[in-house]
Amino acid sequence: MIKVYEIHRYLNDQFQYVVARTHKYSEEKVQGDVKRMNEILSPALRTSGVRYVIAIEDMATSNKKTANKYLHLQSKNPWIR
Repeated sequence: MIKVYEIHRYLNDQFQYVVARTHKYSEEKVQGDVKRMNEILSPALRTSGVRYVIAIEDMATSNKKTANKYLHLQSKNPWIR
């Protein structure tokens, strides 16, 4: 079973977007990255409620795995067919 780690950006308690997604690095490394990202936020952003959170997803239950399955076959330039 492959675990996928995502870094989510929140504004107060509202989810905004996924910053990063990986399965190549360990949970400890991703947690360290999240901690570092939260530390380097400016005081203005911290007081406005911006924070980064780690989310762990199991690939067996992921509904995104079929969409990403053939991305390596697609051309880098969308205009070239």
